[in-house]
Amino acid sequence: MPRYSYKVRDVNGKVIRGHMLATDARELRKKLDERNYFLVEFSAPELSKGMSILEINVFTPKVKNKELSVMCWQLYTMLDAGLTLPNALTIIEQQVQNITLKAAVNKIRRRLEEGSSFSEALREHPRIFSRFFVQMVSAGEVGGVLDDIIQKLAVYFENQDEIRNKVQSALTYPCLLLTASVAVAIFLITFILPKFTVVFEDIGADIPLITQVLLQIGEFLKANGLFAFALAAGSFVFYWVYSRTGAGRYQADQFMLTLPVLGDLQRKVAAAQFSQTLASLISGGIPILTALQVVSETIDNKVVVKAIKEVATRVGEGKSIANPLEEIGIFPDMVVSMIRAGEETGALDKMLTKIAFFYEREINQLTETFTKLLEPILIVFMTVMIGSIGVSIFLPMTDLMEALHK
Repeated sequence: MPRYSYKVRDVNGKVIRGHMLATDARELRKKLDERNYFLVEFSAPELSKGMSILEINVFTPKVKNKELSVMCWQLYTMLDAGLTLPNALTIIEQQVQNITLKAAVNKIRRRLEEGSSFSEALREHPRIFSRFFVQMVSAGEVGGVLDDIIQKLAVYFENQDEIRNKVQSALTYPCLLLTASVAVAIFLITFILPKFTVVFEDIGADIPLITQVLLQIGEFLKANGLFAFALAAGSFVFYWVYSRTGAGRYQADQFMLTLPVLGDLQRKVAAAQFSQTLASLISGGIPILTALQVVSETIDNKVVVKAIKEVATRVGEGKSIANPLEEIGIFPDMVVSMIRAGEETGALDKMLTKIAFFYEREINQLTETFTKLLEPILIVFMTVMIGSIGVSIFLPMTDLMEALHK
């Protein structure tokens, strides 16, 4: 059995380091969760040489929020109708299309039949069911309101999927439009413009400066096209790899927050995710410190994650949530003010729900505004770029026509 090194925080926020024997990372996390430890990091032993690629599960499809939402809605409907949990999971297993989720549901159902609780069975699949999911289910089991908790999870994942899709759709269209315009421009100056230039040279027409510049660019791309493509591809791969390291991902997320419109969008998305997740956990009876630690695992932006972990540390020292949030300054002032009001009135979960609802509307408006503003800018950019190429083609023809009429 391999020996893992780990760093955890206890319920008071104190950092503890140690070693533990476990068959895999899932068992390590389960053992630490049973001791009420929040896992910060661990060093995994090297994979044995005899381990097959099937055991590593690299190529299994990921489970999306939309699929989790559908599964939760189905599960809630069947539990509300009076079906037992194992029977409901049996029906869900037959309907699920994602092979990763189907296999997990099968294993969870068998664990339930062996006597395990639902939360214990879910904990064995951390890549599919996050700590947030497990904590919510565990609270539902303790309070005897599992069906209500499953409904809240369905709504939560549905909202998260909707936010992610809106942000992605707002960015996808401009990127495609920009890529298409650049590709058309490269094609024109590389293949079309030189053919016109040959005609101009044969008849002795003067070639304007703009045409000469574009011809030089086209010749460079023809002669060094593979090198330019390799350089662009290499830069993309380097960024992709570097952005998946700890320091690289943090710097990339930090840069995103500084952008004029996208930075504001990122902050509002993070505020909505933070508020909605924390509200769900608190309403489910999860202690505030544990809830903050779990929330930090659900946020995509690493700068925001670091800020939330600092807030959790301050809360562990006996402070409120609002004051550390205000000092760090990662969220808009309205979030801090409403959280402070929620803490003072004892209705923090309701206030967080209102914050999430408000910022979901803000995200909708911002993505629509961003798309409407960016579309005419890109159209102007395309017009100038393609128009410059058109001018470089027709300007020599105009000069030639004037010379012939003289």
